[in-house]
Amino acid sequence: MILILDIGNTNIHMGLYHNETMVRVDKWATKNGFDKKFFRDLLCNKDIEGVGIASVIPALNQRLNNYLEKNFGIKPLFVCSTLKMPVKIGYKNLGADRIANIVAGFIRYHQDLMVFAFGTAITGDVVSKNGIHLGGLILPGLETQLWSLNQRTALIKNNPIEVPAKLFGKNTNECVQSGIVNGTKFSIQGLIREIKKRTKKNYKIIATGGGGKKMAHLIPEINKYDRDLTLYGILRLYYYNV
Repeated sequence: MILILDIGNTNIHMGLYHNETMVRVDKWATKNGFDKKFFRDLLCNKDIEGVGIASVIPALNQRLNNYLEKNFGIKPLFVCSTLKMPVKIGYKNLGADRIANIVAGFIRYHQDLMVFAFGTAITGDVVSKNGIHLGGLILPGLETQLWSLNQRTALIKNNPIEVPAKLFGKNTNECVQSGIVNGTKFSIQGLIREIKKRTKKNYKIIATGGGGKKMAHLIPEINKYDRDLTLYGILRLYYYNV
């Protein structure tokens, strides 16, 4: 079996795969780091032959690498731009999670594709059916926008984001909800229209990430919510390189 980790700014997602079938999935807060007892119990009781990791938290990478090599003799594969992969990415310092999304999207769908990942940041990537990454974009995630307003204003509270939100708010909280949720919705819709207009292509549009399911229901242009896209991309990169 292969252990796959997607280490994000807010959460760490884990997938355990037998061949290409996910047999276990879990997540916990990134701020809690990695639980050595959890990993020890998992790795000692399962027939795990390798570990693949996509991380946007460099401080955790060396610790994980040392722990896995020292205690279990496993050298994990970290996703980066220098790996062998079936796509040609747009630039060298592309984030590991975005690389995984592009690879998974290309393999799963074989179409001109836009992938939007809704997390701490919202990332969008455009990849052709021939496996050429045309580039992408990054904007603040829903919770990040709310946090920023909470930090910079005296009267806006850090209340939970509700999706969907009323267009016209009748109090401060509702107005903030509308600005963040509907503003993000219209931004994504506008970006999709402009990308289609400039490239003159028709894309399959995929959403993933913690907020992806709710936003996929809110944005009709999105064709599919793919919960495990990132984990699957890390898995396929593991097989390509190990």
